[in-house]
Amino acid sequence: MKPLFLTIFTFIAANSFAQDIVKFSGKISHPASDSIIVRYNDNNIAYYPKDYFTHVDKAGNFSFAFPVPHSIYTQASIMHGGKLAEIILHAGDSLVMAADGQRFDSSLHFTGRGSAVVNFVTRHSIERGGMNQYTLKIKTHINKEPDDFIKSIEEERKLENAFLDKYKSGLPKSFINYWTAYYQYYNYFFMQQYPQVHAMIKARKYTDTIPAAYYSVVKHMPYAFHDSLLQLPPYLLYLTGVFDTKLKAVGYTYYASDTTSGRKFQDSVTKLAYKLLPDKSAEYYMAQNLYGRARNQPLEKTEFMFTDFKKHWPQSEYLPVLSKQVTTVESLSPGHPAPDFDIITPDGKHTKLSDLKGKVVYLGFWASWCKQCVGEMIKENKIKDLMKNKPIEFVYVSIDDDAVRDSTLISKYKMEGLFYHAGGGWGAKEIMQYGVQSLPAYFLIDEDGNFAMQNAPGPLQSTEMILAIEKLFR
Repeated sequence: MKPLFLTIFTFIAANSFAQDIVKFSGKISHPASDSIIVRYNDNNIAYYPKDYFTHVDKAGNFSFAFPVPHSIYTQASIMHGGKLAEIILHAGDSLVMAADGQRFDSSLHFTGRGSAVVNFVTRHSIERGGMNQYTLKIKTHINKEPDDFIKSIEEERKLENAFLDKYKSGLPKSFINYWTAYYQYYNYFFMQQYPQVHAMIKARKYTDTIPAAYYSVVKHMPYAFHDSLLQLPPYLLYLTGVFDTKLKAVGYTYYASDTTSGRKFQDSVTKLAYKLLPDKSAEYYMAQNLYGRARNQPLEKTEFMFTDFKKHWPQSEYLPVLSKQVTTVESLSPGHPAPDFDIITPDGKHTKLSDLKGKVVYLGFWASWCKQCVGEMIKENKIKDLMKNKPIEFVYVSIDDDAVRDSTLISKYKMEGLFYHAGGGWGAKEIMQYGVQSLPAYFLIDEDGNFAMQNAPGPLQSTEMILAIEKLFR
């Protein structure tokens, strides 16, 4: 590997906040690699991480500086020799790190400005796990009945506060507030998730018939909006669903198949957001709402929402990301040509998506670590049997970094089709071209190589999927 001195890989042109600098240096004994990487996402609307690389010399020394969002705490990862550790950065930090490359994540120690926070986070990772592992702990309680669920997640939050109380000496008050709010808002977020997920656990399948009793959990979740919390990931998650859930908790609901009632419901949600949210939180909420719904609603609605957003916030920091999303959605609308990419046939030959013209293409994006993706691909085997004599190709694009793991799963479950290993995770070129925001993601391409519909049904909607494909055969 060639030395990389502060080589910066960014996946979007604009970032969400003004930038400041963090200085980062140190020494790694027994270095396991000749580089160290810092990664974080500074965009609240979409996950396009930034990677900052620098060279580690033979003695284990390194030194570099990189920008971070101004005046907020930023969750980041540092990576070395295939190992990863969680840290939290703040503008103006000047960190000096000592570590052993052979046990990198468990040997970290920092000095310098900002070190109290980073050492606290490192200690937490060792004793209690990474901050995001809190979500896994909360998920284990969702099968409980409403009152027990509330009690259980409150106990989980108290454990985090107890850890803070034990080791908070020397921590800035601003970070103590950040840490406390982090876990409180994750609890609020999972209160929103509880009715739907608990109903699915009980039914052992997707359902939008949810007993009113399950919404009793939501009544424990307050309206608690503060623009100062926009730096907090769980606050952003809380914002995205708070109004939907509150309305459903008072009986305002609809079935997924009822598009008219769905539109009225969303209009009510929007009115509540404008009425109750402070300005910056409302700006984020509307931006996220537009970004998230853009692919799954008529193009005209997306364009209307974008025009309305620009009227309210003509100087918004989110406009570059939203503009790119709208442009992408326009390029993915029915009748537009599907972006081309390479494909490897079962016999190892190379071809392109464009070479499949004359056939319908059902295109899926996946990764080996996405359990839902693998499950749905297995389910597709039955659908393929029904269409084995039809002019259709099933094409799969993996964004996994581990091509061997992909091949193992394909062989294990006897998956048939054409496969392309894009790699690169969420930074893969194909992810950008197709506007993929979550996995699995599906596209239906007609015999002329053009997108056939706005939002292709997945294998779990097998009847709708088969009907949509059948309509395209000439």
